[in-house]
Amino acid sequence: MKNNYLLAIVVGIIVLIANQVLGVLLNMAFPSMSAEYAASTAFRAWSDPLMNLIFLYPILTGVLATYVWLRTRKSWKGGADFGVVMGLFVAVPTFIVYYSSFAVSPVMVLSWTLYSFVNVLVAGLALGKLEG
Repeated sequence: MKNNYLLAIVVGIIVLIANQVLGVLLNMAFPSMSAEYAASTAFRAWSDPLMNLIFLYPILTGVLATYVWLRTRKSWKGGADFGVVMGLFVAVPTFIVYYSSFAVSPVMVLSWTLYSFVNVLVAGLALGKLEG
């Protein structure tokens, strides 16, 4: 893709879609997570307009991953290599922060970590296909 801005937006949208699919799959696999979100006072209700910002996270992840990719793409074997390495770089430290800071179930912490990893992995795979 020749236009880097368009590439970043497309990758961001792809990551958003993957994020939503992962959310559905995780809620099917672990129905207790929905109840945990609902029972906790730490999370905003979906009726709060600020909750719409949650959809910005995967888009921003895709845009920022595109920026890093465009600056470093010659250093990677491909998009999958980029996605795995950068996904671990993002997910492992955040796992430690989440696990040590939040009084939530380990399943919820692992789901957040999985979101972090999968979002960057999907961005890498998309970039490898679109830019490869």
